Amino acid sequence: MDFHDYVEAVRRRWRFVTVCVLLGLAVAAAATALLPRTYTATAQLFIATSDASSEDAYQGGLFTQQRVKSYTRVVTSPAVLDGVISELGLKTSPGRLAEKISAQAPLDTTLVDIRVTDASATRAQTIADATAVQFTKYLATIEGSSAGAPPLVKASVVGGNEPPSTPTSPRPTVNFALGLLAGLTVGVGGAVLRHSLDTTLRSVDDVGTRLGLTALGAVPPPNERRRHGSTRRTEALDQLRTRLRFTTDDGFPGSVLIAGPSPGEGRTRTALDVATSVARTGKQVVLLEADLRRPRLAAETGVRAAPGLADVLTGETPLHEAVQTWGEGRIRVLTCGHAPADPGALISSAAMAHLVRTLENEADLVVIDSPPLLPFADAAALASVARGVLFVVRARTTRSADARRALDTLAAVRADVLGAVLTGTHAEGLTDWQPPDGSDRQPPRSPADHAPEHEPPRSRPAAPVSGGAVRATGRSLGRHHE
Repeated sequence: MDFHDYVEAVRRRWRFVTVCVLLGLAVAAAATALLPRTYTATAQLFIATSDASSEDAYQGGLFTQQRVKSYTRVVTSPAVLDGVISELGLKTSPGRLAEKISAQAPLDTTLVDIRVTDASATRAQTIADATAVQFTKYLATIEGSSAGAPPLVKASVVGGNEPPSTPTSPRPTVNFALGLLAGLTVGVGGAVLRHSLDTTLRSVDDVGTRLGLTALGAVPPPNERRRHGSTRRTEALDQLRTRLRFTTDDGFPGSVLIAGPSPGEGRTRTALDVATSVARTGKQVVLLEADLRRPRLAAETGVRAAPGLADVLTGETPLHEAVQTWGEGRIRVLTCGHAPADPGALISSAAMAHLVRTLENEADLVVIDSPPLLPFADAAALASVARGVLFVVRARTTRSADARRALDTLAAVRADVLGAVLTGTHAEGLTDWQPPDGSDRQPPRSPADHAPEHEPPRSRPAAPVSGGAVRATGRSLGRHHE
């Protein structure tokens, strides 16, 4: 991962990072509020020799600097603390009292700093002062001469007596800084880890970088709120329609297969959206349900489920009797019909290819709904018949490995993949799209947007001479009514 990947990981999961930071700050606030307050009192001792001459005083200073390192250990000795306990009447032991007391000697000085921590600022200062006094007495004893002469080293109290005014623990500033740092570390680390482990497609950029496909559309869910008289979903479908129109030099392909790797990616919904959007411009559209495994088109549109495709392919029902008009009359629907015993064989038959060619001659666009590519072979067989394929993937659901496997299946049958449609996401990230020929054609806007689009004349392929069950219907599908 490079720097851009780290930034992208944080950008995509900024909510997770924010939650981690807030949790870190909340823990810091709780610790600040719940931890007991402690105060640190100080007392300072100055250690000196009793030599009067300057030469002896210099030598004595060096001598004292060497000795103060040992004096820091003497401060917390039982010999000193027993006197503190007796003087103050403390109900504790020298060992427990020593846990509150520390002594340090600043470098290149003859000073000894005594620090005492306690929940009470006054008691801490009292113990510090008493410890300093007891230490000076004990030092006079251990450094005194046997002949009654003054001790070589003496200690004087030079600092202390004022109780501390602010607690040393907890420290809000430090706690909140640590909470913020910990939250950022966990949040950013977790976001980067999830980004590196997440193989799902989440944006149109992922479609381009991971699959190598052009994203023709990014379609939001159907519950988008209206904005300026329309919805982002409507605008996204208008963009998808226009980009689909420019995928070939002759305008819309004769037939387009709506395919996807796995169930639940929105193929049927996308097929309905494409058919409705194209029909709104005045085109004649046929919506063909070729998913004989788990049909949903009848439930989505409200038309009858049978007779339909399976009945036409088996010759049980003429084509003109199976096709139904839906919407405002520009969309004709052919549902799956009665469930066949062998859907794969029926979809792969020559009659299916003949039917698609027949429908292409009778409409401007044939939109074919299909089962998922990975579990079944039906969609691959349909892809070899259709003029183009719209590859449908769902944001945050479709894994890139599954999508690549599905694309390999389409490549094996030499399908023409026109581009990808990302469902379940925001309609953004496609503003830099350009038609394949590099021209700057734009879709017409309202009210012309609802008028038929003009496109160059396109020669339709003739229907095969032999068509099996389709040819046996004996009647044309018709272009305007059934």
